[in-house]
Amino acid sequence: MADFDDITGWREELAAFEKTEEGRAFFAGNKRYGGRKVPYENVVQMVELIRGDEELHEALKKTLWFAQYVEEHDLEAYDEQYQELHPIDAYDTIIFFGRWYLTKSRIHADKSNLLIAANLADDVEAGNVTDLRTEEAMDFTRKKYSPFVSFPGEET
Repeated sequence: MADFDDITGWREELAAFEKTEEGRAFFAGNKRYGGRKVPYENVVQMVELIRGDEELHEALKKTLWFAQYVEEHDLEAYDEQYQELHPIDAYDTIIFFGRWYLTKSRIHADKSNLLIAANLADDVEAGNVTDLRTEEAMDFTRKKYSPFVSFPGEET
């Protein structure tokens, strides 16, 4: 697995990689892996990275706040208030971080599958699950996200 001790400069690294022939081929190739699941270990690692980085954690909290606000106020995407409050930059940050994580991990899966890590991070923030490195957390993830996550001993 790639070294994630220092994720400083991940945006610049992603932008540079996307401009290369290797980067274009990597993301074009991943489109055919849309049904491939992301290993649980990688989902957990991405959640830990998001929660451990100030910028990413703030983006996560904004997306969680917005989702709760939309639900509490019964907003629809076409509502003016929805449009005004939508933290698109926060969502973009999480999405682009997921793309970067794919490149570093060399995971062949559709990038949308890594959004499950953001959803699981939301579950941690909301207190639905605590330590992701427990059997209880794995069971929680299996019940909620099994279409997108593979677990030890399963095929990806």
